[in-house]
Amino acid sequence: MDTLRSGCHRIQINAARCTDLFLYHFLDSYIQHLFNPPVNLSDYGLRLRALRARSSLSVRQLAARSGVSPGMVSLVERGQTTPSLTTVHKLLCALGTDLGTFFSGDRPDQAGPVYLREQMKTLRDQARGYALVFPRRADIALQLFDETLNAGKRPEFETLTCDIGGYILAGTMTLAVKGQPARQLRPGDAFYLPKGTTHRGYAAGDEPVRLISFCCPADY
Repeated sequence: MDTLRSGCHRIQINAARCTDLFLYHFLDSYIQHLFNPPVNLSDYGLRLRALRARSSLSVRQLAARSGVSPGMVSLVERGQTTPSLTTVHKLLCALGTDLGTFFSGDRPDQAGPVYLREQMKTLRDQARGYALVFPRRADIALQLFDETLNAGKRPEFETLTCDIGGYILAGTMTLAVKGQPARQLRPGDAFYLPKGTTHRGYAAGDEPVRLISFCCPADY
């Protein structure tokens, strides 16, 4: 009987923790939408086209450099599709910039050393979302992200020019590295991948994954 009571007590504690975690994510998401709505990637097509023009590249030349099809480049520039963050990153890298610089250009940087959550830029596509914790500045050597991976969605594989790592806060994440068996990471687990590693991470079950991730040097 004592064992049963102890087991029931643990279940109640775990249920309470799950409820608290759900409420935390819900309230955090609500606050972000209220004070700092996520970037709509389809709204940035004109800026992307202007950047391509300043780089003296045709649509086909940008497509060849980035590995994105000419048709997709054209759709993105005309705002007729909502590209994935991976696609936008490929295009920006081919244009000599990055996500942090491109999407932080329309608001002043926080001076630091404290960085307020409600002033962080938020990017989101169907598979995942990022809060850019630190502004993209020459004196900040690390990019830090508060990242959410949506359940039932798998982002494209990426090969980055920076080291990347992360610490799982909630949910179960599948880490897939090309040429290696997929691994399951649970809250408290972490990963570190050197630059040039082709990989992707996604929610393994029916619940989203929340993690803190980083890029070093700041090149994403």
